[in-house]
Amino acid sequence: MDLLRCAAWCAALGAVWMSVHCGAQDDPIARAEDPAARRAALDAVETSLRSMRLDEALRIARRLAEALPNDADAHEILARTHLARSLAVVQPALQAAERAAAAAAYLRAAHLQPNHAGIQSAAGVAAQQAGMLDNAVACFERAQSADGANAQHPLYLGQALLQSGDGARARSSFERARALAPESPWPISGLAVLELQLGNAPLALELARRARTLDPQADQLRIAEAKALRKLGRHADVLTLLLALPPKSRAGEAFAWEIASAYESLGDRIAAAKAWGEWAEQCSTAEAAADAARRWDDAGDPIQAASWRRVAVQRGWVPPPLPTSATDPRRGG
Repeated sequence: MDLLRCAAWCAALGAVWMSVHCGAQDDPIARAEDPAARRAALDAVETSLRSMRLDEALRIARRLAEALPNDADAHEILARTHLARSLAVVQPALQAAERAAAAAAYLRAAHLQPNHAGIQSAAGVAAQQAGMLDNAVACFERAQSADGANAQHPLYLGQALLQSGDGARARSSFERARALAPESPWPISGLAVLELQLGNAPLALELARRARTLDPQADQLRIAEAKALRKLGRHADVLTLLLALPPKSRAGEAFAWEIASAYESLGDRIAAAKAWGEWAEQCSTAEAAADAARRWDDAGDPIQAASWRRVAVQRGWVPPPLPTSATDPRRGG
């Protein structure tokens, strides 16, 4: 019986591939109301995502979502396909477009499943990444209502509220997450970032260090502490804190930014440019390369700066227009 089920599934999956590539008459997506055809189409998208055939995954997922406009799973897998595509491109405009499409699909799934905490949370994350903070807050609130014992939901809600500038509600959310998971360092770290926004760097540093004692192996917790140290003007301490980590553990934009900023504040612009350049090589974005060029200009190395500008252009960066005689302030215009 298992072999028969396997054979039937393979036949249905094969029909999906044929419908995509050959325009077969027997199109499972056209019969997507049938549970077996629906399942085969969903599995086909999953298979394409796992093998990074993202264009193929998008073609199937789009058709499935169109065929089943009221199916949350169809919109959820379409959203995940767009998220995968956003991670595969380096051009900022394409990334933004894929993130917006992912958010739209996730928000549709969330509308169809208002009491599904997982979908609401995923939709909130996607909306936040797309800059749709009001939608993100609403989704995290619904996730919290559906799954009130899970500390992740008030934590994510607090982060979205913090980003949107609602400090009072962010504090309440972080405190709720802290009460639900007193052993977790992340609500305390959120409170540290909040205190930084409020200009209370000493308390922020105290909270950030308290969070790190709860999980010394969580390297990301050092970022809030580094920010507090920077606000206090303790730039050498920032370098001591972050450079103590092995390179792989600090291979992220936030780490690179804090390290480069600390070097700049200490007057070592060459070290700052090198630190940022290491990140720019890894992340492959146009903005990072353009910023590397700027930092090498500041460090007085026009050769490195020109090299990074070429990289930035290759990655899709558009240089700002040169000043004209009418607008160049150096010409008295």
